Amino acid sequence: SGIHVYYLTDGILSKTGDTATTLDDLPVYVSYWDIKRLYRLVSSGRGYEPIEINFEKKFGQQVTCLSMAGNTDEYQGFLAMIPGDILAALYEEYGSRLLELNVRAFLTHKIKVNKGIRKTILDEPSRFLAYNNGISATAEEIITERTPDGDLAIKQIKGLQIVNGGQTVASIARASKVDKCTHLNKLAVQAKISVVKAGLLEELVPKISRYSNTQNNVNEADFASNDPFHISIEQLANTVWTPGEQSRWFYERAQ
Repeated sequence: SGIHVYYLTDGILSKTGDTATTLDDLPVYVSYWDIKRLYRLVSSGRGYEPIEINFEKKFGQQVTCLSMAGNTDEYQGFLAMIPGDILAALYEEYGSRLLELNVRAFLTHKIKVNKGIRKTILDEPSRFLAYNNGISATAEEIITERTPDGDLAIKQIKGLQIVNGGQTVASIARASKVDKCTHLNKLAVQAKISVVKAGLLEELVPKISRYSNTQNNVNEADFASNDPFHISIEQLANTVWTPGEQSRWFYERAQ
C-alpha cells in the first residue's frame, strides 16, 4: 500500500526519476516525468521504463556480489545475495514493473510451490537460501565498488528486470504486506544478474527464461530416494551377501 504520485510536464526538468518518502508512516512514491523522459520511453522501442536503483541511497547499504571472471563489453555476470526486506521494498515500490520481462505472473500462495516458499519465509527464514533456487535477473548497467573489507558490492543498478523467480519475489513481498513478517532481513536470496546491452535484451532474456525453466525435472519420487531409510537399504544391499554368499542384493534407490 502507499500513495503513488506522478508528476508530468511538457517542459524540461533539471532532474527526473523516482523518489520515496513517508506521510504519517504511509509510503509516498513520486515519479517525475518531463518531455525528454516521455520521449525516451516512446521512442526507445521498449515497453518499459528502466528501473534505476541506488542501493546506498535507498537502503543505506550496498549488495555484496561476485563478478564473473570472463566479463566482456557484451555480457557481464554477477552473483549477489539480496536481503529479503530489500526485495520486498523493491516489489512494493515497482510492482509488476520488476517482472515485465518475466514469463509469468504470481500464481497465488495456494500453489504448492508458493505455499512452501511462504512457509519457509515465515518459519525458517535462515534456511531460505538453502531451500530456494533464487532469482535470475538482467540489467543494463551495474556500478560496483570495493567495500572497506575489500569485498565487491553493487552500488547502483539500471534497468533491473527479474526474468526468472517472480514467484519467489512476490511471495516475499506478500509475506511483508499480508503476513506482516518483520524478520525478512534475516532472509537472503541468491541472485544471478546478467548485464547485457539494451539491444541484446530481446535476444537474451527469452533464452535465460527458457533455459532456467527447462532444466532436468525433479519428481517427488526423486526426493524420496534420498530418505535415510532408502540409503540404509542400499548400503545393506551393497555389503550383505545373499544366502549362499555367491552374490549380493540389488536395490535401485535412484535412477
